[in-house]
Amino acid sequence: MEAAPGLSPLLLSLRTAALAVLLVVPLGFIAAEQVRRWRGARRTVADLLLLSPLVLPPTVLGFVLLQLLGRYGPLGEPLARLGLELVFSWPATVLSAAVVAFPLMYRTLLASLEQLDPGLEGVARSLGAGPWRVWRRITFPLVLPGLGAGISLSYARALGEFGTTLMLAGNIPGRTQTLPLAIFAAVDAGDLPQAWVWTGQVLLLNGLCLGLVQLFLRRGRWPRGADASIPAPTPEPLPAPGPPVKSPPRHPQTPFDLRFALHRRHGAFRFDLALATPCRRLAILGASGAGKSLLLRLLAGLERPSSGRIELNGRVLFDAERGIDLPPERRRIAVMLQHDALFPHLSVAANVGFGLAHLPAAERHARVAAQLAAVGLLDQARQYPAQLSGGQQQRTALARALVTEPDLLLLDEPFSSQDAHRRRRLQQLMEELLARSGVPTLLVTHDMDEAYRLCQELLVIDRGALLRHGPRREVFERPGAVAVARLTGCKNISAVQRLAPTRLRALAWGLELVTPEPLEAAVTHVGMRANHLELGTAPAPDAAHHWPCRVVRVSEGPLHVTVFVLPAAMADGHGACEPILVELRRRRWSVLAQAAAAGDLVLSLPADGLLPLR
Repeated sequence: MEAAPGLSPLLLSLRTAALAVLLVVPLGFIAAEQVRRWRGARRTVADLLLLSPLVLPPTVLGFVLLQLLGRYGPLGEPLARLGLELVFSWPATVLSAAVVAFPLMYRTLLASLEQLDPGLEGVARSLGAGPWRVWRRITFPLVLPGLGAGISLSYARALGEFGTTLMLAGNIPGRTQTLPLAIFAAVDAGDLPQAWVWTGQVLLLNGLCLGLVQLFLRRGRWPRGADASIPAPTPEPLPAPGPPVKSPPRHPQTPFDLRFALHRRHGAFRFDLALATPCRRLAILGASGAGKSLLLRLLAGLERPSSGRIELNGRVLFDAERGIDLPPERRRIAVMLQHDALFPHLSVAANVGFGLAHLPAAERHARVAAQLAAVGLLDQARQYPAQLSGGQQQRTALARALVTEPDLLLLDEPFSSQDAHRRRRLQQLMEELLARSGVPTLLVTHDMDEAYRLCQELLVIDRGALLRHGPRREVFERPGAVAVARLTGCKNISAVQRLAPTRLRALAWGLELVTPEPLEAAVTHVGMRANHLELGTAPAPDAAHHWPCRVVRVSEGPLHVTVFVLPAAMADGHGACEPILVELRRRRWSVLAQAAAAGDLVLSLPADGLLPLR
């Protein structure tokens, strides 16, 4: 691969830089993809090594390459036996340019890959796309602007390479004398006009490369509003708006059965959870870091358990002992994340239809149109996700997950970023769509009201372990443990002192309580839900306990009022205790406010309002 003799420095530089870039593009992709998956010391060492050609003096780098590739070098000697000599040849200029340009390509691609939403590739695979299709349809288009910028920067750097080329390829006119070497030779010969001619060419070429960098970076910014200057794409024509085309739901007629026993260790965190349930609507509650999102990722196949088994409707998705581990695209488990994870370079219609690539075009278009109509987005089918409001983006993500009719839908706090009004409307829409489609659902949420409204069973976990599982009403009314009570919204919890088999003292409030029958020996606390307590001027008719109390603070909301009260004996200074929270409707509090000012209110606890806790 020798250059034609007598080639001008300009043509020689253009050919050399082009071939150097062709070499570094695939190598940069491979290196960036690998390094972005690493963490800790391994990543640091790899980064330092791959970026070293950018910071080493070019003559030092050229000397190292010369020693490696020279006739008697560890790499040059085997090549010489094959009749190949790189040193002081035109291929050496390509190699020199590629070595110094590689760090720019690698670093630009690594930055582009790391800017990708980490949920995009996982969601795409949960929609049935294999690794190659994910890379082709999602990863590559999104890093394409970064790739263009990397190619431009690498080309500019290859054009300007001098020291490494001089050491490895020499300064042979017509063969290895690129533009920088030609400038050096002209200055050395005292021919300044010719040096300025070569310098002007280098400056012009580098200016063009930098202009391309800016162009690629601008094209990488997707539209951010309805008036964006970039028109929305129309990748898939949709049928004219009309009545939604409904496909018969297959899920309500089929039984549902989910069984798993999963074990995973990550540093000090240990995840050890087992469950078997036929419930089609299950909410997962837990504090931050409890392992809720990890459970969804393990079920979807986005992370691998250390050991265990997952079985869905009789189909084994994972079995460590038998070596079974179905990839996400074969599990038929759709995922909807907290931040939507919509594909920003695809239209709304293309997002929703992404998981239907296996269907004929006519059926795919009909199902996309039906699903968009169901979520009220048919008119926005040809817009980008960034041109939608937050609520519309959520509806798009929901439509994309449901249109594939998965065997299981995993929702990871899907409405946490929405305001209260929009959140309530989205909850209503989801409730209707899930009821209509019959798709079994696992919902991760911190909102007890949301869990109670959308699901039939509650699964409460803490630090990777199961605390409570059962029907929502049973878990809510008999949480059993302090942690479960707190996670299900109980705001009044006190340690207890046993006075008799059926008498105890709530230490936090200084109150004596009588239970209908003796409590289990394991009970150490009691709870009272704030919305189960009542305030009035007289005891409530169904009250098992009632105490005179004084209001110490009021926190008013638009619809409800939280009243902090102390038992009268404690309020008069006969002991120190925590206030008890009572939640009332605003209208009810407006009636009681005058009596509260006089200090003569009664706090009532209904017979079933005391929660024994361990």
